[in-house]
Amino acid sequence: MPCCPSCQSEAFKKHGHTIDRRPRFRCAACRRVWVEEQLPKPARRRRRMPEERAVAILGMLCEGCSVRAIQRLTGAAQGTILRLLRDLGEGCVRLLEETIQAVPVADVEVDELWTYVYCKEATRKRKNIDRPDAGDSYLFLGIERSSKLLLAHHVGRRTSEDTNVFMQRLARATGGRFALSTDGYDAYPAAVEEHFGGDVDYGQVVKEFGNVGGEEGRRYAPPRLIGQKKYWISGEPDEAKVGTSRIERCNWTVRTGLRRYVRLSNGFSRRKENLAAAVAIFVAYYNFVKFHKSIRMTPAIKADIVRQPWSIADLLREADRRRTAPVAA
Repeated sequence: MPCCPSCQSEAFKKHGHTIDRRPRFRCAACRRVWVEEQLPKPARRRRRMPEERAVAILGMLCEGCSVRAIQRLTGAAQGTILRLLRDLGEGCVRLLEETIQAVPVADVEVDELWTYVYCKEATRKRKNIDRPDAGDSYLFLGIERSSKLLLAHHVGRRTSEDTNVFMQRLARATGGRFALSTDGYDAYPAAVEEHFGGDVDYGQVVKEFGNVGGEEGRRYAPPRLIGQKKYWISGEPDEAKVGTSRIERCNWTVRTGLRRYVRLSNGFSRRKENLAAAVAIFVAYYNFVKFHKSIRMTPAIKADIVRQPWSIADLLREADRRRTAPVAA
């Protein structure tokens, strides 16, 4: 029979529940309050939603619709949409890990994309919000210049630790010697040296921006680019090819196609796990489903990973299959 963890008394009663619906109890003798241990949920539950409805929701998520907009359009509950988001995000993570490995590449560009979770960093500090995932969040992306394939991504903070995690994933996804271009972030050279050594021709682009003043300074406007310099870091990079224009164009695609990255809106994520799941779904959609006019096919076909383009339904089935498959020991 359960008892109080402090005085071992069996005289206790229910005392509400936690935010994640776990029951709380209070001891009548010592007034100690404790939470009942949560039983582990069955892993990789199968989706019960009809496939047609799940395809419609997935397509809206990949085309920039917010969760509440999808709720209004489809009639699905917000919790149902978020549950589908997390489940498919888990499947897309495994899909990307299993299919994008040791891909032969020639030219890779890397950049970071800013957003925030729950609140901005200044607000978190001002209000002393004690949440480890709250504040600024950065999305690291690596793209292959010719195939437009997104090789690796990572959602974290702009720190050396997160930069190392991203570079480790990029090293796993690429094969052979290639040219690498990044911006002037200080953590990149050490991370590239650790995970690639001398096997890349690495160059940096350092851009100089000016302050926005006058009428533009009183409204939202990006800073003006004054100039840029290119630096040799390792290997033998071709100065003419060192640049980040392709990955910055991809950043624009992310901001227009993924609601959580749209600036000056309330579509930001409240939880980091939801943001990571949405990013994984969008990257899989970008690689396997989205048709690119510049290469006249999907990046996965251009990189010889698949033979034909996928539909939203194909992406849903592949993510479901990998999510429910047993994890190799």
